[in-house]
Amino acid sequence: MDNKSKMQQVVEVMKEKGATDDQISQFLTELTKSAFARIYTAGMANFTEEDMAAIEACKDQEEANQKIKELYSLRTGNDAEKETQKFLDDFATGFLAEYEKEKS
Repeated sequence: MDNKSKMQQVVEVMKEKGATDDQISQFLTELTKSAFARIYTAGMANFTEEDMAAIEACKDQEEANQKIKELYSLRTGNDAEKETQKFLDDFATGFLAEYEKEKS
């Protein structure tokens, strides 16, 4: 497992424990939503009224998400993609640590 990403290892553990591909897909979707929600929530404290208007003016959710990432980076000085990846890595690290405890 060492050469695989932490999230790949999480998926392998879930499969080993009997999760279906659909369950894993749903889990990863929800985890990604949670990561993005953290970015949005952190950004909200820094977004201006103009920022909010720009987000609301987006034609679809994908465009709005991209605008949120841009504004998050602009207002906080942090890269939204890196913050999201850190959240996912931290989750995977905790998940795998718990799995190792269970195995012992």
